[in-house]
Amino acid sequence: MSAWSKLLLNKPVLVCAIPIRRLTFQYLPASCEAVELRLDYLDNMELSPTLRRFIEDYVSHYPTIITIRERDEGGNRPVDPDIKYKILELSKDVGALIDIEASLLAKDPNTYGSLAEGSIVSRHVFNKGVNSYKLALNDIELAKRHGALVYKIFTVNDDEIMDLLNLMGKVGIHMAVIPRNPIYRATSIIMGSSLTYCSVKGKTGPGQLNIGMCSKIKLLRRSLSMFSTE
Repeated sequence: MSAWSKLLLNKPVLVCAIPIRRLTFQYLPASCEAVELRLDYLDNMELSPTLRRFIEDYVSHYPTIITIRERDEGGNRPVDPDIKYKILELSKDVGALIDIEASLLAKDPNTYGSLAEGSIVSRHVFNKGVNSYKLALNDIELAKRHGALVYKIFTVNDDEIMDLLNLMGKVGIHMAVIPRNPIYRATSIIMGSSLTYCSVKGKTGPGQLNIGMCSKIKLLRRSLSMFSTE
């Protein structure tokens, strides 16, 4: 069993999401169970020995997710696809868990298929006219076909959140549901979303709760779980 598979036994994993603007290592609060490095915040993102050392430093200290988000899925700035691929490949080689958009995987499975194995396949829905639930069903099959570890969906559609949360534990893959609405985000923690992304120094997404609040809600989940068994 991989380190991440073991970590996911204690859902939700509290992931501290950090917008990376400089390649400077920083220690995280003790409540952080993992870290997400959002590299799409870098001014000049390039594959370099400095970037490799930076990623390796985090991997040696924390379970680490590397994300280079596409602009149309909430990324901070446009990214060069070749550089993105090379950095994700490097990150996976040094032991990080990488995040790949389902849209990229569906469009170019020959390129991203091998990277998707054992990784996060993600979807980010910012359009209320999109049916997030139906999209998730298709994405989940795609993620499973490529051997992904986790399927993650962010959505602005509040009316689909409960349906998405009810999918968890029924689809044969770890699933993370990330609502924009902070109240539903707290609900997703209590219901056991595989991953919950929390802010430390600056939010990387709308509705993100800070790590202190995430930790309190997870403790509440544990208390409720103990109460239900008595």
